[in-house]
Amino acid sequence: MQEPLEIEFSYNRKSKEWITLALLQLMESKAYSTITVTEIVRRSGVARQTFYRNYPDKDRILVEFLCHQFNRLEPRLAREAMSIEDLYRAIFQAWKQLIPPSLLANIRLADRKIRQIIFHSVTAVFEQQYSMYGLAADFVRSEFHHYASRSLSSVIHGLLVEWSLQDFKQSPENMGKLAHRLTESIHRYYLPAVL
Repeated sequence: MQEPLEIEFSYNRKSKEWITLALLQLMESKAYSTITVTEIVRRSGVARQTFYRNYPDKDRILVEFLCHQFNRLEPRLAREAMSIEDLYRAIFQAWKQLIPPSLLANIRLADRKIRQIIFHSVTAVFEQQYSMYGLAADFVRSEFHHYASRSLSSVIHGLLVEWSLQDFKQSPENMGKLAHRLTESIHRYYLPAVL
């Protein structure tokens, strides 16, 4: 019984990889907003039902892809005691190194949907990482956390997009410093245990 589950899990993982790769390839020549699920399914070689078994819509593909790219930082974050500024620097370094050219091209097209997806990915990553900074569970449920979280995500999202549009002219270190300065007041609500 165990083996079929492993095979199914492996197949689902492979299907997701094929679907993600197909979307990124399509984005090389088309604006994200104009790409259809039908095109993704054809390019990936999976059945439409396989697509919907793995993703509710095409947006979820990019959200998961970006979260995965950002979460590649997690082992490093767990190993090193990082300051908030170091965390931001690491995020900018990862973005510059890991962003696929097709996503960068779509950012340059000023596709609003792409910007929303980046925002949602950044929000998801911050929500996932908050526990590493010792926030109490009751704080996480507070009203202030919600607003602080969205504000923090908005600032980082805006900086990532603008930095991409500026062809990464500033160093990740300088962007980390800027992000830290711009979000200093948010930290009082979002990361009180660090301050």
